[in-house]
Amino acid sequence: MAGRACLLEGDPVEQRGGDGSWVLREGAACVLGPVPRPVWFRQVLVRRPGDRAGAVLATVDGQLRLLAEIGARGAGLPSLVAGQLTAAEGVLLSARPTGRSWRDVFGPPAPRQMPPPDKAQAIALLRAAAGAGDALAMLHEAGYSHRAMTPDAVVLPGASRSRSAVLTRPGLRDLGLATVVRLAGEGPTEYRAPEQERLGIAGPHIGTRTDVFRLAAMAYHGLAGVRPGRAALPAPLRGCRLPFPVAQTLDEVLLRALDLDPNRRPNRIRVLADAFRLGAQHLARSSC
Repeated sequence: MAGRACLLEGDPVEQRGGDGSWVLREGAACVLGPVPRPVWFRQVLVRRPGDRAGAVLATVDGQLRLLAEIGARGAGLPSLVAGQLTAAEGVLLSARPTGRSWRDVFGPPAPRQMPPPDKAQAIALLRAAAGAGDALAMLHEAGYSHRAMTPDAVVLPGASRSRSAVLTRPGLRDLGLATVVRLAGEGPTEYRAPEQERLGIAGPHIGTRTDVFRLAAMAYHGLAGVRPGRAALPAPLRGCRLPFPVAQTLDEVLLRALDLDPNRRPNRIRVLADAFRLGAQHLARSSC
């Protein structure tokens, strides 16, 4: 891909156009060479030229340009390894952080319920969530949103086998749906924001506040052990039976971030990231 010999790691996720004009593949790979390099790839194959295939091909062009722009902005964002764009194929290879994913460290192993963490694990989760929020904030400041956040999209480079050890800043595995046209029904169903649903409010309501919702939903699930529902606000964390105390500010910001109406959520994801940091500090100082 893009003139590089690559070894795929697992099966890529594949989507096909309803009219059969294009194929999109994404997944993990390793660029072979004297020093093998882990990457995330996005590949579009045009089977039949036309407007629909051209629009999907343009997403690779958009992400190539975005990676060239933001790659040096700081830790936590993907960086460009290689790219190629022709009339028949578009390929993007971005550096993939090494480490364990959020799912590996904090779960959920299944999409529904899991036991809440202990105090040390909760502190590590909050710090990881704050770091992920910082990375998303840099993407937002460049004028784009991820909109596909899941526990697989956040990599914890310093995470050991202990769920309580997260030593360095988390990184985004990829750019998600940045530069992709916003549509109802977009993105992974896990932690999908209401405005992303096919029957929800699409268009301009999908964006940075969608990332606020998705990251908040991941954190709430990891802390409470229960996935927030899609029909109503979840219960405050302080009302749940958890083996650790919860800062009032964290609880209030988290519930605002999970509001079903995107206009009522914080308009800056750094507000959520700061609440995660405050929550971790509160827990670290507590005697519980």
